[in-house]
Amino acid sequence: MEHVPYDQTPPCWVSYSNERDIRNKPAIHHYHNAFELDFFVKAELDIFVKDNKYTIRDGDFFFIDEYEIHRIFYQPNRPYARYVINFSKDFIRGVLCEAGLEETLEWIVSEGPRKVETTPEQRNELLSLFAAMAAEFGRFSESGDPVALAALKCNLLLLLIRFRRLAGQQPPPVPYNPHIKGLIRYIDEQYMNPITLELLEKQFGLSKYYISHLFKETTRFTVFEYVANRRILEAKKLLEQTDQPIVQIALGCGFNNLQHFYRMFGRYAKMSPLQYRKTFGALPKT
Repeated sequence: MEHVPYDQTPPCWVSYSNERDIRNKPAIHHYHNAFELDFFVKAELDIFVKDNKYTIRDGDFFFIDEYEIHRIFYQPNRPYARYVINFSKDFIRGVLCEAGLEETLEWIVSEGPRKVETTPEQRNELLSLFAAMAAEFGRFSESGDPVALAALKCNLLLLLIRFRRLAGQQPPPVPYNPHIKGLIRYIDEQYMNPITLELLEKQFGLSKYYISHLFKETTRFTVFEYVANRRILEAKKLLEQTDQPIVQIALGCGFNNLQHFYRMFGRYAKMSPLQYRKTFGALPKT
């Protein structure tokens, strides 16, 4: 299915990838303005999300929250098949309310594990559900069929219920490097302020050389790549959702001057902040 911009995902989008041999597919990093459910039919790869790295194998069921930066590292010369569903909160809200299951999505977002491992029997059930989603999405995309839309929402509800039930059966996660968790959390909370290796060294009592090595080895981002991604993500949200002046957004997101903001925004978004606002802003155009 055709590619959609990562940060401009439609209310619901379903895709299926199937490659016999990944070969030298490069690592990709992005985020979505929507939730993501993945079912890996065939896979041998790693995903870094927020502050943790996950090893993915056949049959893994995976959830990513909206606006979470994630990076995928593929293993060359491996088969790869995956279903992906992106959906907005508004798309599923009505069905969740009707079923009295609003807390199901809330639990998955705030408490549940990201990765759920499955048995062969569970995989067959999930394959059927994901295949049904893909088929209904195709029908709805082609004709706008309201029955297909209803089926999409019902099947998505079943997948969320299945994810929650399976998540409750998972063993406790393996403890992860606390330094990375602390560094990511600090950057996520302080991106609007100056962040340097010297500051992180002082804040965490770790050598800046160790911080640089650990961060790159674990996330495949440099510290400054992650900081830049975080700042641009927040700037995009403000450009979409508010009418704040661009200079105010730039300074509020941690850029020390407007020229630097324009240069970095163009590098990551491939357009200027003003073009981005005109294209994706939700406020009425004047």
